[in-house]
Amino acid sequence: MEIRVLASGSKGNIVSLISGNSHLLIDVGISFTRTKKKFEKYKIELESIDAIILTHEHKDHSSGLRVFLNNHPHVKVYLTKGTMDGLDKETKEAIENYTFIEPEISFKINDFEIYPMLISHDANEPIGVVAKSNGKKAVFITDTGYIHKDYFKVIKDADFYYLEANHDELMLMQTHKRPHHLKMRILGERGHLSNNEATKILNEVIQSKRPIWAVAHISEDCNTEEKIEMACVKNFDDPFKVKLIYTSQESSKVIKI
Repeated sequence: MEIRVLASGSKGNIVSLISGNSHLLIDVGISFTRTKKKFEKYKIELESIDAIILTHEHKDHSSGLRVFLNNHPHVKVYLTKGTMDGLDKETKEAIENYTFIEPEISFKINDFEIYPMLISHDANEPIGVVAKSNGKKAVFITDTGYIHKDYFKVIKDADFYYLEANHDELMLMQTHKRPHHLKMRILGERGHLSNNEATKILNEVIQSKRPIWAVAHISEDCNTEEKIEMACVKNFDDPFKVKLIYTSQESSKVIKI
């Protein structure tokens, strides 16, 4: 499986997964022009994309979907009914080829087996995704205030985690760029995972592998790589429990598992 985190963060999110002859996108939260340029860099044709999984309707995950589908109407969109209901009228009208998915009911897209999980965010029926192909397992969870313990067995010992460590709690509370109500929203159960919360979850679910952790949705002004690494040291049984990769709006790494 090849994973490309093409953009991650509050300004836009898009991830590409390729396995065999199958090519999926998770979210399309950047413009079609930016998406095209990123794929041109890898010399990958957009026509190779079979499907898009939309995790939720927030603009940083869906803003590029309408124009993308206007240019590539063959691509099928997988999303929950709640996510569809939350999209703006123009984006809904662009989605002609779609399948509604339900949390905790697995489905297949060519070489991929997909398991959607209900996550906790201030959106309509948002999901995280576990993708399996050719004996490899990848977990994609961003934009959630917590992960229910019932899902720990589902995400246990993956080969790859795309999990958010959005903020350092102290930096968030000390910033003057966000009003108090927004800080409380981010810290709440329907907000975003902090460095401490993310590393505690990973410490519990990683038991027999040393996976790659692509740290997702990192706040530009309420987090640093140093703060994330300090949380790893604090909360991991072994500070080298994962191979760390940092993502951003300009992410351009090819991750092979």
